Amino acid sequence: MDKKPPIIMLSGMGADARVFAKQIEAIPQIVVPAWIDPLPKESLSSYAERFASKINPSQPCFIGGASFGGFVALEMIRHLDVKACLLVGSVRTPDELPKTIKALRKLPGVADAIPFEVATLLSKIVLVSTSISSSPHWSDLVSQLSESDAAFLRWACRATLEWRGASGISNTPIYQIHGANDFVLPVKNTTPDVIVAGAGHALSMSHPDAVTEFLKARTDG
Repeated sequence: MDKKPPIIMLSGMGADARVFAKQIEAIPQIVVPAWIDPLPKESLSSYAERFASKINPSQPCFIGGASFGGFVALEMIRHLDVKACLLVGSVRTPDELPKTIKALRKLPGVADAIPFEVATLLSKIVLVSTSISSSPHWSDLVSQLSESDAAFLRWACRATLEWRGASGISNTPIYQIHGANDFVLPVKNTTPDVIVAGAGHALSMSHPDAVTEFLKARTDG
C-alpha cells in the first residue's frame, strides 16, 4: 500500500498543535510543525518561504491551517509540492478579512504601532468567539495563549495587517471549513465549502468530528 501524503497543518496565532489534537488522533499523517521565529519586520510571504524550506517533506503533501495559520499555508503553496490547501476557520484572501482589520490596514504606520496589549486583545477575542468557553478546551486555549511568545504575536499582527494575498496559486485546489458563528473572521465575508452550525472560530476544538471529516474527505484518494 502506498504511503499517504503528509497533511501539514499550521495552528492559529498564539496557538500550537493542541488545536488539532483530535484530528491528529484520527488522521496519523497530520503534522503540526512548531512556528519558527520571524525576522524583524518580515513579510508573511518571506516568512512562509523560510518556513516551507524548513518543513519541506520532499514529496507531494497537503498544506493547511487554522485562522492565521491558513494565511501562512496559502503563502507556502508556491514553495511546496501541494496537492490541496485546507483552511479551517480562515480566509482565502485579505479581501475576506473583517471590516475592522481592513480599516486598520489603511492607516499609515499602524503596523509599526501595535502594542502587545492589542495583540493579546485580538487573541482573547478569538477565545470569546469559540463557543466553547464552558468546555475543557477553554483552559487549553488560555494555556496556549499564555505560553505564546509576545514578539511572535506582535509580528503576526503586523504581518496580517500588511498581507497582500498569496499569488501564483490559482492551480491549487483550496478547500475551506468555517464556523457559522465565527465573529473573528465572519463567514459572510468568505465562501466556505462547509459551514458548521453553532461553531465559532476555534472549530477544530469545539467541533472536532466535523473538522476531521472535512480533512479526511479532502485528502483521501
